[in-house]
Amino acid sequence: MPKKALVRSADVWNTMQDAAEFGIVSEGLQLNWQRVMERKNRLIGSFVGGKGPYLEKMGVDLVMGEAQFISPEAIQVGDTTYTANRFLIGVGSDSARPPIPGIEHAITSKEILFTERLPKSMVVIGGGIIGMEFAHIMASAGTKVTLLHRSERVLPMVDRDSAEAIQEISKKMGIDLQLRADIEKIEQIDDNQLVVHAQVGDRSLQIEAEVVLVATGRRPNIVGLQLDAAGVEYTNRGIKVNEYLQTTAEKIYAAGDAIGGYMFTPIAAHQAKVAVRNALRGNELKPNYEHMTNAIFTQPPISGVGMTEQEAREKELDIVVAKASYNQSGTAILLGETEGHIKIIADKQTGALLGAHFVGADADELIHMMTIAIKAKLTVQDFEEIIPVHPTLAEFLIETTRGMLS
Repeated sequence: MPKKALVRSADVWNTMQDAAEFGIVSEGLQLNWQRVMERKNRLIGSFVGGKGPYLEKMGVDLVMGEAQFISPEAIQVGDTTYTANRFLIGVGSDSARPPIPGIEHAITSKEILFTERLPKSMVVIGGGIIGMEFAHIMASAGTKVTLLHRSERVLPMVDRDSAEAIQEISKKMGIDLQLRADIEKIEQIDDNQLVVHAQVGDRSLQIEAEVVLVATGRRPNIVGLQLDAAGVEYTNRGIKVNEYLQTTAEKIYAAGDAIGGYMFTPIAAHQAKVAVRNALRGNELKPNYEHMTNAIFTQPPISGVGMTEQEAREKELDIVVAKASYNQSGTAILLGETEGHIKIIADKQTGALLGAHFVGADADELIHMMTIAIKAKLTVQDFEEIIPVHPTLAEFLIETTRGMLS
């Protein structure tokens, strides 16, 4: 939520940059970073502040402090010991810091959320979800951003066309993308300036910036829990669980970032529901990731559900792929949102929908239509019976899907 508050400010600012296109005079506009952060803090305070009273109203005893296991049936918080028939571990994760000389000079995604002054320049290390989102937020706000990523393309977890599209959009925003980059060290040259030494192919780069953001992944917050005392096995990737989210200690379950894997808030919530149900009623449910919807809040957002084209072709499925650019949509042109595309993957013989991957305005909202369609086992032919509202982006999506088998 804190990051999404910053994304929204970036959305509004980017829209205002194009105000003249809509006949709106916007002279003298400026982005006040301090007020952006004040809004974020105010909103998060209201969200978090209501959780405690809600839990208490539900009959939950809320104990603040650092807990550690002293046995499979007991934990200690301060000087108090608590026993229970079942435990659920949901301690989340924190930003990982790779072993780079000088990494102590870099900040993480947690610390950047409390940056009171907008930096003039920033190097982002990592082209995954967090790195790309913050690169777009800061570039939108006016920071000169250089992004260093060790692979050949950013966002390796998304459809290749989506990744390549956002790379081009990033360049148009002024983000300097350096791919296949190996970070050698980070040096502080004065109080307000750092330099990142990197090798990119046969080029040696020295990039100066006020801030270096490291966004190379996350690690479970399990240090200090004394899991050994409870008989819970774990690795540096997270707590070991079976298909029911039960740990190696019979009475202890775990969910969310603590077990590694998919480190997304909706997945953590889904796993928590499954784990609680199994802990209280016996091992009956398994988490289902088949229709997992994902979204990345770049400018514009990226979203996806189901198979990517690459996955479908690796399985040697007979597929048909429809891809339509936003600049083909009258609605997108009216909105002034012509960057991006929608891409649908279906079985060529049956019309069964297999995957959908979007880059563009409202991609994070539109994707749910396809999630429901895939979950309900709808086919391309079923979209022939839908009469969409005109003019909308949903109409653009429905018409593109309709035309797949023609």
